[in-house]
Amino acid sequence: MAEPKPRVKLPKSVTAGVPFRVRTRITHPMHTGLRHDGDGNPVPRRIINRFVVRYEGEVAISVDLEPAVSADPYVEFEMSVPESGELEFEWVEDGGAVYRLQRRIDVS
Repeated sequence: MAEPKPRVKLPKSVTAGVPFRVRTRITHPMHTGLRHDGDGNPVPRRIINRFVVRYEGEVAISVDLEPAVSADPYVEFEMSVPESGELEFEWVEDGGAVYRLQRRIDVS
């Protein structure tokens, strides 16, 4: 499997205090540990179990994901910010692997 690839879609600019839509997706197989490979061996559990978004270092949203979430988890939400700043997106996988992406949001 290829390395998980996180993606984030943000508006080019936003207005201070006005909610805007954030769309995220990470390419990931989300193996539940219940399947078997062609030789009958169990495929180890490997899921994204936590998604966190921080604005300027402060947690803006935190989501616990369960094994029933499909492959390539997609999370969409609305948020607002008071001024331009950095958004950090973090996906945490079983076993401790962490995938991060940072994006700047500009307030007009």
